[in-house]
Amino acid sequence: MNARGIKGLMGLVAALVTPLVISAAEPEAPSDKELSEILIDGQRPEKDPQKVIDWMARLVGEFDWEGYVDVRGKGKPEDTKPVRGTSNCIGFGPAPAVQCEIKVRWSTVKGPDGQEILGGKSNLNPAMMLYGFEPDRFGIRYMLVDSDGIADGAMGYVIGNTLVSRTPCVNVPGQCERAAHITADPDLKMIRMEIDLEVDYEKAVHFDFIMNRVPGSKSVVVSGPKIFAEPK
Repeated sequence: MNARGIKGLMGLVAALVTPLVISAAEPEAPSDKELSEILIDGQRPEKDPQKVIDWMARLVGEFDWEGYVDVRGKGKPEDTKPVRGTSNCIGFGPAPAVQCEIKVRWSTVKGPDGQEILGGKSNLNPAMMLYGFEPDRFGIRYMLVDSDGIADGAMGYVIGNTLVSRTPCVNVPGQCERAAHITADPDLKMIRMEIDLEVDYEKAVHFDFIMNRVPGSKSVVVSGPKIFAEPK
């Protein structure tokens, strides 16, 4: 990872580990506009801070990755590349927060003239992802620093068992948005991460990652509230 990525990552870590205390006043809820963009099957984002923290606890542990990348987002078999990899996520800080070290790869795909295409090359080998509880928004702020040192962040809200976010892309030409759904069930066995990159209002790339918990991997936290459950 280059100096730019390390600098951005250090800045994020500093922000996440800064103590965040839920004030006596009621925290600021997501705006109506935000809610309208992230509703799932009529459900609204979770407003109980402890339940949001409990969801984030499910991310902690060691995982083996599988799934696929659809490099053109059209669902054609020839554009689908299987992925393999690992991650190790730890809880830390009074915020609280979760830090994941990621190594995920897939076969490189290039355009017809040999040019690089969006999603055609893994930018997650290695990469780091950080999640931090945002008490003023009832949500989780997270950021990915990829293997090129590019930092891309979002504000997500927990709906049922899924963290949902939609945000502009970073370092992608055109009108680009990234829609992400990260589903972590309470049984702690698996996490599913689905990400769509939409360029000029059309789906350009689809990522579908399955993270299977390594047997015996436990959820532990260095400090902060007691939020992490043992896997069943």
